[in-house]
Amino acid sequence: MLRRFVQNTAISAVAYALAGVLGLFAVGLIARSYGLAVLGLIVLVRSFLPTGVLALVDFGVSETATQVVARGRVGDWSLAREKVSILVLVAGLAGTISAIALWIAAPSLAMVFKVAQDQAGAFVSILEMTALMLPIAFLGLVTEGAIKGFQQYGWLRATEVASNILYVAAVYVAVWQQMAFEWIAYAYLAVTVGKYFILAAVLCYTARHTPLRLGSWGARSRRDILHRCWLMFNGRIGGTLQQTVIPLAIGALFSPVEVGTYDLIMRLPRFMKTTMAPIYSAILPISTHIDETTDTRRMQILGRNGFVLPAAVVIPIMVVIALFSEQILKVWVGPEHAGQWPWLAIALLPGAVTVMLGAGQMALMVRTDFLRLINRLLYLQVLTQYLATLLFLVWFREMAFILGWTISYIVFGPVFAYYILREMGLPPSLFWKQLARHAAVAAMLAAIAAASKLIAIPDGLLGLVAAGGFTCICAWILSGAFILSNGDRAMFGRFARAMTQR
Repeated sequence: MLRRFVQNTAISAVAYALAGVLGLFAVGLIARSYGLAVLGLIVLVRSFLPTGVLALVDFGVSETATQVVARGRVGDWSLAREKVSILVLVAGLAGTISAIALWIAAPSLAMVFKVAQDQAGAFVSILEMTALMLPIAFLGLVTEGAIKGFQQYGWLRATEVASNILYVAAVYVAVWQQMAFEWIAYAYLAVTVGKYFILAAVLCYTARHTPLRLGSWGARSRRDILHRCWLMFNGRIGGTLQQTVIPLAIGALFSPVEVGTYDLIMRLPRFMKTTMAPIYSAILPISTHIDETTDTRRMQILGRNGFVLPAAVVIPIMVVIALFSEQILKVWVGPEHAGQWPWLAIALLPGAVTVMLGAGQMALMVRTDFLRLINRLLYLQVLTQYLATLLFLVWFREMAFILGWTISYIVFGPVFAYYILREMGLPPSLFWKQLARHAAVAAMLAAIAAASKLIAIPDGLLGLVAAGGFTCICAWILSGAFILSNGDRAMFGRFARAMTQR
């Protein structure tokens, strides 16, 4: 199991990192070539995909499908077959209803978001095309979840990378040919639909030797799935209000320009979060198996390693990004946006908290009582976030949303850590010990970065890569020395051996 887990995680992390880097290039090119207003319009349109605000009504079908298939592989396939059939119905209905609503609302949304008159027609057309592909996208969520349950991450990540490569190529062609911005949005929709069709074929091929088929279901399966969908819906409310609804709120309050500015700052933090997401998704099938066998000791090992090891690798890198945030913005999108570097640095803080807590939270999603508790805490966190946002909205406009989001994570991060660690039977003091070690490493990295900038400030891409790369190496050395224990370093060795064993 360890070898499969490490391989899945490595495949997923590399794939998401490549996809994220390609996405960063695309955003920088759009901002430079079309301006922040167009970037804001594209962000607003994508907010109406299942990865955006419509995640609120996907009812967690992807995560539930992962759990169902994973349980089917170690237990009763007939029960898994029933539950997957219900999930397909739920996703199909959600996608169809969302499509109809978006098609009808498209003209009104152009007015709500203050879209310029010369861009309103294109904006409405893009929304209508988005509406047409929504049923496919929602059903694609079930497909993705089932493939994760089978632990076939190679195909999943290959399609992710390939679709991003095709999209970035389309952006470059659009800029080169000076095409209208709507073709960029159409290209994104096209590669997304193509990805889901390929994944559907992969799932059919993977499931051909298993009893997993669509069919009828019993009352027990229906009650269980609807209960889980309800819990995931409640969790989605908090998550949607935390991030995905924010571009829509900024568009309604201000204009697409402010949406583009906000998205530009949030891209790097989201990139780091996306790169870490594979670790969480790879953990879910393993935790499902452990929970099914009531293996408390292995759950504790999984919990501690998920809490300490990813953070030891990723948080030092996030500190380096924050220290060089001004130079990154200059190289990435131009010197006119470099003044926003403090907001980029601030926006990385919630990601650091997520890296520490995300693996444990994902592993415990199989426990419905814990999921209910986390949902209640999430509502309180969202309330804190919006109260802080409203407090600073007059002074900081769209950046107040970043500040409110960060404050909510600083306040509730220790609370979430307490309950996650307690649920796994781990000491709550582990959070504070790791936090103190990360703070010490961050202070040492700040001194190293300040000294390097006294010698030479990296202005170009090569200089930034050299300075950032050197600091990252120092960050990992310090992390290994001060954050990881001897047992943690030994676990990294086990991961390396698991990757090389046949």
